[in-house]
Amino acid sequence: MISFSRRSRLEKAGRRARWSGLLAAWALLSAGQASAARPVILAYHQVGTSGGTTLSIQPQQLRQRVQGLRALGYRFVTASQAAQAGPQERVAVMEFDDGRQSVYAQAFPVLRELDVPGTVFVIWEQVGQPGYLTRSQLEELRAAGWETGHHTQSHAPLSRLSAAGLTQQLQPPAGVTCVAYPYNLQDARARRTARAQGLNCGVTGGPYLPRRDPLAQSAPALTPWDGAFLGARARYGVGGRTPLLAGAGLLLLLEQSPGAPALPAPLDWNPAGYELLGNGSLSLGLRGHERETRFAARWGGNDQGDWVLHLADRSSQAGRYRGFGVAYHRFPYTVGGGWDSAGPLLAGSLSLNRSGELWARWHPLAAGAGQEQERWAWGATLIPADYWQLYAAQTPGASEVGVNYWLPGGTPAAVRPWQVGAGYRHGDGQSAPFVRLGYAAGSYTFSSELDGAGRWGLRFGAAW
Repeated sequence: MISFSRRSRLEKAGRRARWSGLLAAWALLSAGQASAARPVILAYHQVGTSGGTTLSIQPQQLRQRVQGLRALGYRFVTASQAAQAGPQERVAVMEFDDGRQSVYAQAFPVLRELDVPGTVFVIWEQVGQPGYLTRSQLEELRAAGWETGHHTQSHAPLSRLSAAGLTQQLQPPAGVTCVAYPYNLQDARARRTARAQGLNCGVTGGPYLPRRDPLAQSAPALTPWDGAFLGARARYGVGGRTPLLAGAGLLLLLEQSPGAPALPAPLDWNPAGYELLGNGSLSLGLRGHERETRFAARWGGNDQGDWVLHLADRSSQAGRYRGFGVAYHRFPYTVGGGWDSAGPLLAGSLSLNRSGELWARWHPLAAGAGQEQERWAWGATLIPADYWQLYAAQTPGASEVGVNYWLPGGTPAAVRPWQVGAGYRHGDGQSAPFVRLGYAAGSYTFSSELDGAGRWGLRFGAAW
């Protein structure tokens, strides 16, 4: 048992350590951001057609973006050239995903006049189909200095594929060395597969962070205000997800719970998660009277040596949990530590050969009444086949097992936007089976859950 006076000292030290750790992490990220220029990647899908702010741009707006970035000192290059640029070089990329006809008809004449090379990422199964570029048009673009990139074979969401599916989707045509991940969905498994298949450049979404991983360059989501705030976008990576991330951060920082009892950590929270992480993720969940927020971000060089930050917040009428973890990855291991409501914690995870991840966390000082459940936890996530996910997690006082499957359907067929799931949860005074229904809109997911005890839950997630 830990004495009351010692517990009080631990709680005060824990509060100081948690806030010091968060401030240190923020300072590190901010320092890295300010110390080096980042390639500015503007990613579009169509030109001169309607389709939403992230999908389309008018030719005149395209011209204005080029002129605006040049006035800020940026030089236009291809995506592969940007991946090799020095940390202080101001380079920009005009990216066009999917390989649509409008890129050739509308963007190519404008950029040729401005002497700007573009990069077109092609869905190879669509080449020559109505509305898509032909082989001869791709050759003409390459002859004019454009780069032809890889947008996978069928535009499949890579983070939902098995090892075999990743190998098939990421196999590039001869001479193609750069990939743009569909829906900005990628993870360490996808990055390693891309590298093994000769790809040395990759583009994904999300905010800029101090990361120099050429296989995961950030292209923040576009907004209607990019023209007016082009300087802020170029320097700070302000994008479509910025309000979401800022709002979630403010809620966590401003919400106070003085005197609230400490809750156990979320059952399946992994403070050393890496194998299934892209550049970052955010999730917000509600179940009954409980609210839960999680955030993760990767920074460093590449998946052969990276750092990752994890934050978790759980609150209900019964109390609150707050925790953070910082871990270092060196394939196939990830090890780290942090601090939470139970004191210091240690964590680790192991890659399961592109099929998932095994993880564990341990709270060395969690002991005594009410803390048995916080002593340790372990879990695993497996992707045994495309669009299937199996998972399990356990602590001394609770456990959960489940399965998720992405249903066939969608346009293109590889999208599979609908997810169904089921499982069994034990602990928290109740044990019951549950069912889940989810929907994906690009890299955003929405899901609802109902268990046998009548508890209903909602979850929103974003990945990049």
